[in-house]
Amino acid sequence: MIQRAFWGAIYALAIFWICNAKPWSPILLVIPLFGICLEFVRMNKLKTPEKIIGITYVSLTAYSIWSIWKITNENSISIIFIIFVLIWISDSMAYLGGKLIGRSLLAPSLSPNKTWEGAIVGSIFTLISGIWILVKIDAPLSEFSSPESWQRVTWALPLTISIIAPIGDLVGSKFKRLAKVKDSGVFLPGHGGFLDRFDSFLLSIIVVSLLQSNILIS
Repeated sequence: MIQRAFWGAIYALAIFWICNAKPWSPILLVIPLFGICLEFVRMNKLKTPEKIIGITYVSLTAYSIWSIWKITNENSISIIFIIFVLIWISDSMAYLGGKLIGRSLLAPSLSPNKTWEGAIVGSIFTLISGIWILVKIDAPLSEFSSPESWQRVTWALPLTISIIAPIGDLVGSKFKRLAKVKDSGVFLPGHGGFLDRFDSFLLSIIVVSLLQSNILIS
């Protein structure tokens, strides 16, 4: 547990630096994305079409990061980092909720430890915490009427992540089930591989990019 917490903190600090250090530094996220692609290739029991789907999925994530990065205000905290924070809240609170009140299995064939109760607790906390965080940073309710800044509007981003992050987690679990592995690899001690750490992020950033560019602005 101590080892997991230590490496989890190192991981969080690294993500914070990547997302906020320099205007160009979020592009460094292509490194773990490349790591996920390698994990797909190395999963021997994944069929070739499944590997291609996985690599295409990661490629869409890379494009989505670039799309969000282009519009990020360099004078405010990175939207990409806020997405990571909301995902971490979702995962942590879903875990605690499942441990405390979890009864009904969410997707037993994919992830036998996840429950509907945990997912609901995680979503509620993500929405409430996200609203509070975004109001405190730079997103007053007055920005509700500004489509150009929708990703900092107090409800839109937290609501999106609260719904999509758990689904992204299950998508990652599906790939691992097909590959018949518990962890996708070894990225951090106690944390598994790159896919294990970024599964929720992959789908979340894709959906955020789609909403930002094709629905709420266009």
